[in-house]
Amino acid sequence: MIKEELSGWKPFDIIWLVTVCVIITVMSILFKYDKSDDRFYWIHIVASTCGIINVVLGGKGKLSNYLFGFIHCCLMIYITLISKLYADMGVTIFNFIMQFVGFFTWSKNMNKETHEVRKIHMKNKARLISLAVIVVGTALVGWLMQRFTNDLAPFADASKAVMQVVAMILMVRMFSEQWWLWIAINCVSIFMYIKAGNFPITMMYVVYLVNSIIMCVRWEKEATANDMQLR
Repeated sequence: MIKEELSGWKPFDIIWLVTVCVIITVMSILFKYDKSDDRFYWIHIVASTCGIINVVLGGKGKLSNYLFGFIHCCLMIYITLISKLYADMGVTIFNFIMQFVGFFTWSKNMNKETHEVRKIHMKNKARLISLAVIVVGTALVGWLMQRFTNDLAPFADASKAVMQVVAMILMVRMFSEQWWLWIAINCVSIFMYIKAGNFPITMMYVVYLVNSIIMCVRWEKEATANDMQLR
């Protein structure tokens, strides 16, 4: 497994992974968020770094992304709790469970030549269903969060939560459309954590946004090629 995980890397992939890890670590240390007396500030830095490694490896189609995703989810449960982003915390718990589901699903669908997971596209019907779930889910969860919690950004939190659930399912299913959702999720997340005053996690989502755009282009290209082969 280790041999396969280290195979198929291009110079750009390695440079990008190292660069984003260094950027998020250095900037998180230099610019603490408003709770500078938090003894567990290091958790935010580790969560950010593991999260970035997780999405870069996931974009690369590497199975090991789920190991870093597992660590990231464990730490983000704590962070979302103290940030009073309860819908986000609930989705993080869901994502924690999905790390195991994704690992076993991807392990059965790895390309033996590229040592990466196979990328495919959704059918139009599935796209419409996913969109409907996001719209209805955001309205319902946002109303509940606004009415029954002290959530700092109830509808933004709800939209991110619902989109994350859908995106994680698409990720496990190896659908390229997941990256369009991750782009939207990262934009909403940047707004939420700026409002919460959490600089390390905000910076993590800025890097996520750049990464999701890069990976969206890559997955769309590979999924299109795979679709042609399946026909």
